[in-house]
Amino acid sequence: MSKPQRKPRRTVYDQNYYKAQAMLRNPWFIDKIAWLKNRFKEVGCPLPNKGFKKYAQYEAWRDKFWDTHSAMGQSAEYKARVREITGGKDRISLEEYNAVEAFKESYLPPVYGAVFGDIIEHFKINRDDRQFRQFVELYIFLGKTEHPTSLFSVRWIRNRKTDQMELFIQLFGHTKKEDIVNNWDFITRDQHHLPGYLGKSKEWKEFERDLEVYEAYKKLRKNVLRRPDREAADYKVISELGRKYPKLTTGQIRGIVTKTAKRLGETT
Repeated sequence: MSKPQRKPRRTVYDQNYYKAQAMLRNPWFIDKIAWLKNRFKEVGCPLPNKGFKKYAQYEAWRDKFWDTHSAMGQSAEYKARVREITGGKDRISLEEYNAVEAFKESYLPPVYGAVFGDIIEHFKINRDDRQFRQFVELYIFLGKTEHPTSLFSVRWIRNRKTDQMELFIQLFGHTKKEDIVNNWDFITRDQHHLPGYLGKSKEWKEFERDLEVYEAYKKLRKNVLRRPDREAADYKVISELGRKYPKLTTGQIRGIVTKTAKRLGETT
């Protein structure tokens, strides 16, 4: 199955959209992002001016960033400075602890997730609002300037009566028909996992013939278990139905029987 192609995302001009646009123009936000990008540059992990063009590039940068963070945290220079502040003691005072934290902030690469939290808090946004956190992340690393409003939601929910997982599409107040149509290929990737999934619904053109072959074969096989008699059953089916279906061959019988049994939900 070929990978679905994403279509351009529809912009939802709602409260969140304009809240995000106001943030982008806020001097505090601009300065905070500039500081963060400058710190990335200082530790050898600079970002492109307009962000990465592909998410995979961001992922590669992220791996490099955390490798750098780990290496700097294990460096001799870092450990020596911490020992200098604490005197090498296991138990340290509050003043020494604060001094160590200040050193970490100035020396180690910034933990940017915490910076996202500072931004969310500054603009009085719910800290659990994942979409605004995602907006900040996508703006910094990919140059995206729009709030990533979900157009709809696809969820698996367990039916308490049947104990089976069921697939639901949740619509929002801003959802449009085009949102579902344009993303149908992605929705069907989950639909594939539903019991009884039917991909291409085509008419069974040889249904009458196949059903007759199947019923005749079952009747002949009802009390037959030995293989030679199984093979004989193929020829008997031909003798019964060959005149009605002149193109039918013994080589087709077993395949027709297997296919028909499967389609009817039976076993042979």
